[in-house]
Amino acid sequence: MLFSIIGIKLKYCKLPKGVTWLQYYGIAIITGIGFTMSLFIGLLAFSEVAQQIPMRLGVIVGSLLLGIVGYLLLRRNIKAQYYVS
Repeated sequence: MLFSIIGIKLKYCKLPKGVTWLQYYGIAIITGIGFTMSLFIGLLAFSEVAQQIPMRLGVIVGSLLLGIVGYLLLRRNIKAQYYVS
């Protein structure tokens, strides 16, 4: 998110047409899930099973919370568009 803001402010790129900063932030939250990589790194860092259980629980709870917060933020800020054909 930070590098996107910097790139947009420096005019290297721009937000897609019709996308607000709040919607972009919602997507950034959802990308924070990183479930698989977090488990992989946690398994490398903690070799004992007693340490792995809280790590796994933390990754699962964190991923669920980020998914829910991102979903709610996007749902609240994206207006449904109806196209007449």
